Amino acid sequence: MASASDKVLELKKLLAERFGHAERRAEELYPSGLSALDEVGLPRGTLTEIVSFPASGPGGSLLLFGLLRATAQRGERVIIVDGRDAFDPKGLRQGELQRLLWTRCRTAKEALQAVDLAARDGNFPLIIFLLTLNPASELKRIPSTAWHRLQMLVEKSAATLLIFTPFAQVGCARLRLSVGGDFPLTQLHRRRADLVPTLNLNVERRRIERRMGDEELRRPACA
Repeated sequence: MASASDKVLELKKLLAERFGHAERRAEELYPSGLSALDEVGLPRGTLTEIVSFPASGPGGSLLLFGLLRATAQRGERVIIVDGRDAFDPKGLRQGELQRLLWTRCRTAKEALQAVDLAARDGNFPLIIFLLTLNPASELKRIPSTAWHRLQMLVEKSAATLLIFTPFAQVGCARLRLSVGGDFPLTQLHRRRADLVPTLNLNVERRRIERRMGDEELRRPACA
């Protein structure tokens, strides 16, 4: 009588004969158009957390402004799910706003539902989830299963989901960045477009693909 391990080997052989071995593709990156982000590399089909600490100044808002301008210049659509109805479109041109869908929410719970729908839609290559100004009490109530669910959805749609948070929050994010910069009072008169190149991005964590046996498998990002 065949053992369980023998049956597993037979099944793997049968699947290989029937469907062949899937080729591992190099991880696709989302071209943000911002040199600071593109040097790091934003992976498609996964979650990226951008931590903008309150003490870091306007770094998070400047990064968001630069992203929206860059995507509009490429004629690409983008959706912002605003967890606290706090996004300020000031400084964006009319043509840039026409490529933007702004979903205004009051709570993190409402915003999670909106992001879920956006990730399912598949028509937005870039989804921006703003939680920077939501209370810590709300953010800490978000279960890890919510992030797991979003990860699975964006894997299917190959969307790039950027989550702006005030502290490290998304345990299954493939990439976590912190944003900051040097913004003395003498620089406040400068336009936002001129300040974007001065941003500092630090890689806090990057999950990589792992190898198992003689087959290359992609470890679930939320594991």
